Amino acid sequence: MQSTGAGGQQTPYLVMSANAVLGVMMVVTCSMGSVVANRIGLKNALVFGTTGYAIYSASLYTNNRYGNEWFVYVGSAACGITAGVFWAAEGAIMISYPEDHKRGRYLAYWLAYRNGGSIVGGAINLAFNSTGKTTGKLDYRTYIVFVALKCLGPFVAMLLSSAEKVQRQDGKKVAKAERIPTVAELKAVARRQDSRPFPFFFYATFLLSYAGSYLSLYFSVRSRALASLVSALAQITANFFFGHFLDWTRLTVNQRARFAYIGMMALFGGTWVWATIIQREYGLNAPALDWVDDGFGRGWALYILLQVNFALAYNYGYWLAGYMARDTAEIIRFTSTVRAVEAAGGAVASGISSTHAPLLAAVGVNFGLWGLALIPTYLI
Repeated sequence: MQSTGAGGQQTPYLVMSANAVLGVMMVVTCSMGSVVANRIGLKNALVFGTTGYAIYSASLYTNNRYGNEWFVYVGSAACGITAGVFWAAEGAIMISYPEDHKRGRYLAYWLAYRNGGSIVGGAINLAFNSTGKTTGKLDYRTYIVFVALKCLGPFVAMLLSSAEKVQRQDGKKVAKAERIPTVAELKAVARRQDSRPFPFFFYATFLLSYAGSYLSLYFSVRSRALASLVSALAQITANFFFGHFLDWTRLTVNQRARFAYIGMMALFGGTWVWATIIQREYGLNAPALDWVDDGFGRGWALYILLQVNFALAYNYGYWLAGYMARDTAEIIRFTSTVRAVEAAGGAVASGISSTHAPLLAAVGVNFGLWGLALIPTYLI
């Protein structure tokens, strides 16, 4: 739903305001993710984390069909409480379960599975909205399907194998984090961590709010539905090659980290130059583009590239995090912290996008954050 821009609504302002609430809640719950996992285990934390998404989807349905606004905030808060734990748990699982030399590929697979959901969602979006040639909101029936699918989330999460049952190809067991008293875990979380990648993680999710506002304001309903499908396919393809490069053993870990980072950040910088040119043009004369219109491709492709940027940043960030943590317990704590930083970035970005501030200003903020993240992460 989010990949159609602003949760599929006609304008982004209500949804972005609610997403800011969601992000603030997630800053807290992501930070406490390792504490929750320490008490109930990673698998149970993952199951709990899936329970709020259906409520959030239902709130978007009621707003789309009946104009209800208060439930959108309730749904966002409920999702923020649970999804923060989900974010922390899924990141820790995907870093700790695979062998070190396969981590890049498995992170690409993880993101591919996530985008597989987006492909299904994009097909649903396109099926219900293929006749929407003008700007507006998605057909309300789209949300009914999503609510039903998200109700299945907790039951699907129960199928995850616990760490001690995972069978690796090299025969080694997944190291299981030792359960410690909650107070001791809180002290461990509060212990100083390497903060150099924090600007990068803050930047990684910041761009999504701009991308959602951009798509919802300038493109037809069916173009947005198509974007949700194509962006998922583009992310899977990009991460497939990127993940294999990160695991390429002909280069040292340090060489892979540096070369991948330089290439990735160069792409991001070029994207923001392109975004500045397009956004300045659209700001002067706001279009309402459908896929049959002249000039559609150059603006629509920018959204796809922004989503690819996000996917590459995620893959690289968690591949790097896996090498920065020494053991499973530290992986869980570090993942919880960086996901809280991500949530903070998303909350601030959504807050900005909930206003009627010019989108060119949002491009400038994103470009600035890219510049701030450039050096610290390179020095790791």
